[in-house]
Amino acid sequence: MSIVADTDRPDTDTAVRTEVFWGVDCGSAEIKVAAIDREGRLLTTRRGRTLFPLVEHVHRSLAGLGDELSPIIDGDRAKLPADGRPPKLRPGHKVFATGYGRHHIDFVQGQLTEIKAHYLGVQQQLQLQQDYTIIDIGGQDAKVIRATPSRVEQFAINRKCAAGTGAYIEELAHRLEVPMQDLPRLAAAHDKELTLNSYCTVFSGQEVIKLLMQGERVENLIHALYRSVVKRVLEMTAIDTDTLVFSGGVMSHHDVLMPLFAERFDAVRTLLAPNAQFCGALGAAIHGMNEESDDGLPNHQ
Repeated sequence: MSIVADTDRPDTDTAVRTEVFWGVDCGSAEIKVAAIDREGRLLTTRRGRTLFPLVEHVHRSLAGLGDELSPIIDGDRAKLPADGRPPKLRPGHKVFATGYGRHHIDFVQGQLTEIKAHYLGVQQQLQLQQDYTIIDIGGQDAKVIRATPSRVEQFAINRKCAAGTGAYIEELAHRLEVPMQDLPRLAAAHDKELTLNSYCTVFSGQEVIKLLMQGERVENLIHALYRSVVKRVLEMTAIDTDTLVFSGGVMSHHDVLMPLFAERFDAVRTLLAPNAQFCGALGAAIHGMNEESDDGLPNHQ
């Protein structure tokens, strides 16, 4: 399908048919961006760090580089927001936001919760026909979402403690002085099953230091760290579906987690969602697509 040609005039004509829907997921660690066409086909993804002022870094992520697809007109792509002036969007492009920072991006056409965004991103890609559970481990929270093919039924979020989140992994990696990208490889070389008893990230760090002083292998401690993440997430709520889907960047980068989750269940199918790190952004774009009717106008008009 051809995309509407880029021009430098702002998208002020409400009759313009929307051809590209953009989703922005403003997480605690990264800004994820995804774009789809009217048929829901993924056009592009990219990501950047969550830095402040937030709106400037969202602008950079949407603007892209060089010939990359962007919803922002060419004249505004290189300009950072000044005096609160939002960037001008190309005709036929709309932007929708989710994540922690969604309320601080005032130039988007709509917002939605992270729960709904991850559900839409997973369901659109996998087209599941049975009830299932989504586990999303984020930078500062973890979500467990029970869903059907048509809706979210219930969910639980851990936002009171870093245990079971990306921040927990990052903090203990720092204590162990191991680069994050090396953690899965080292965990695979463990030769002992250890358990970290401390629930709190701070106390877990102290426990890790104590075990190191006692001569414990780093590989065993890293494997214990991953087992602790699984334990904390599964303590959030009961999981009673036969299918378990994982989304989010932590699951994408730490592949050792999936088999650790799987071993806690009997006869449960485990799946890593396609484009797992971008499920939230993709879900925001899908929400925008769903908001429009066949004539290209928003459903509420």
